Amino acid sequence: MLRLSTVLVSPGLGLTRVGLAIGADPEVKWAHVSELPDPTPWLAGNELLLTTGMDLFRDDASTDAYCARLAAAGVAALGLSTGASLPHPNMPPRLPVAAENAGLDLVHVPESTPLQAVVRRVSDALNEEQMEPLRRALLAQRQLSEAATGPDGVTAVLQALAANTTITAAVYDPTLLRLTSTGAAAEAQFAARRSEISARTLEGLRWTIADDRAAESTVVAPLGSQGRLRGVMIAVKSGAMTTYDRALLAMVFSLLSVLLELRHSSTYQQRRARDRAVDSLLAGNLTEVEATVRLARAGVECSALQAVAVPAALGEPRVTSLVSQLQGQCTDVLARERTDEWVLLLCDPEPGVAAALSDLIGRTGAGPAGIGTEVSPERAALSLRQARRAQALAASRKVDCVVLPDSAGYRAMLMLGDAAERGSFADTVLAPLDEQDARGNSDLVQALHAYLENTSNVEAAATQLGVHRHTMRARLAKIAELTQRDLGNSADLLELWLACEFRALAREAS
Repeated sequence: MLRLSTVLVSPGLGLTRVGLAIGADPEVKWAHVSELPDPTPWLAGNELLLTTGMDLFRDDASTDAYCARLAAAGVAALGLSTGASLPHPNMPPRLPVAAENAGLDLVHVPESTPLQAVVRRVSDALNEEQMEPLRRALLAQRQLSEAATGPDGVTAVLQALAANTTITAAVYDPTLLRLTSTGAAAEAQFAARRSEISARTLEGLRWTIADDRAAESTVVAPLGSQGRLRGVMIAVKSGAMTTYDRALLAMVFSLLSVLLELRHSSTYQQRRARDRAVDSLLAGNLTEVEATVRLARAGVECSALQAVAVPAALGEPRVTSLVSQLQGQCTDVLARERTDEWVLLLCDPEPGVAAALSDLIGRTGAGPAGIGTEVSPERAALSLRQARRAQALAASRKVDCVVLPDSAGYRAMLMLGDAAERGSFADTVLAPLDEQDARGNSDLVQALHAYLENTSNVEAAATQLGVHRHTMRARLAKIAELTQRDLGNSADLLELWLACEFRALAREAS
C-alpha cells in the first residue's frame, strides 16, 4: 500500500508538505494532473491531484469550494507547482487555510519538477508494490526448489518454508513417526490431533484438515502420489494464513510428495529385508538364534511377537493406518501382504494392545480379524495359526475380531489337566506320526497341521504345502491309519486338533 509520506520522500522530486499533516497518512492509488475547476467527475478517490493552478485560487470563495470538492471526492492530497514561469509564483495565501478547513493534505511541487515526473514516480512505486509479492513468491519458490535437491531434501524444504514465512511445520511417515520438524508448535499440534489424523489416513490422499483462527492457523495434509500415502505434514502459523502462505504451502506439499515417493523407493531393500524376515519367521523352522539374526538383519530387535491376521481386501492404506495407531504400544510392527491375507507381527506388545487393536478393528471396519497369543520370535508361526483360527471364528460369528487368548474355548482348552498331562496326551496321539516321519521323511505331522489350519479343506492344505491334492489325500489316509482316528469324525478330529495344540503350547512354554 503506497502512502503519501512515501511519495513525499521520493528522491529528486523535492516535494514538501505545506502545513501540518491532516489526519492519518493517506493512501495514494494514483497521481493525476488536472487544471479543471472541478475535476471530481473524473476521479476515483485516493489520487494525488497535481495542478499549476491555472485560473484557480483567484479568490477565497472559489479556493474554499475547490478544496471542499476534492475532499468530498476522496482525493488523497493536492499538489501545487509554483514558480516564476507558472501561474502562481508562490503558494496562494488562502490555499493552505482552505485545504486545512476541508481536511485535505497540501503538497508543494517545485518549479523544477515536472508534474509528469511525479505521476511517473507514483506509477512506478505502485507497480513496484504490486510486483513485490510476486517477486517474493518467485524467490521463495526458487529457494524451495533448490532445497528439495539437497541431500536431506525434506528437512531443507521445511527450513526454506520457515525462512520465507512464519510457519513451523513437521513431516511424519505413513505410520505417523516423525521424520523432521522446524518447530515445537507443529509437533504439539500434531500430538493433540494424532487420533483424528490417524483415522483420516484411512481415506488415503483425499482429505485435509484446516483450522483458521485469529490466534493460530493449522493445516494438515497427506503427502503421496497416485493414491499412495507416503506421509503427513502439519503446518502451524501464529495468526491467519495469507494467500502468499497458502501458495507456498501448496508448492511444499507437492515437493514433499515427490521427495517422500523417492524416499519410499530408496528404502526398497530395507522393506524387502523386513518382508524376508517375516516370511522366515512364519515358515516356522527357525531356532531362537536364527530368528533373532533374521530380525536383526531387518533392523528389528524384540523378544516377543504377537500375530494378527486381517483380510487381504483391506488394502495397504488401511493397514498402514492400523499400524500407525499401534505406535507407542509396540516397539515395531512388521506388516506383510500375503496371497489371501495381511499379517501383522506386533513386536514386544504392551499389555492390553490386543484389546485396543480389537476395538480399533471394530471401529474402522477392518474385520473379520484374528489375534493370536504372544510368543517368542521363533514361534511366530504358532501365533499366526492361532490368529487364523481366531479370524475364522470371527467370520463364523459375524464379529469384527476375535482375540484367541480371550476366547472362552481356548481358555477352556488350557484348563484341561496340567502341562504334563497335556504333553502326555499329545505324545500318545502323535507318536505314530512322529515315528513314521523319522523313518521315511513323510511329513505327516506337517500335513495334519495344514489340514487342521485350513478347517479340513484338502485343496487349501495341499496348496499351503505345495503338493498335489492326491498326495495330500494319501497322507491324510496314512494319518488316519496310524493314529486309528477317522478324520471325518468330529470327536476324532477334535482329539487330533487338541494333540497338535497341546504340543505347540508345550514347545512355546519350553
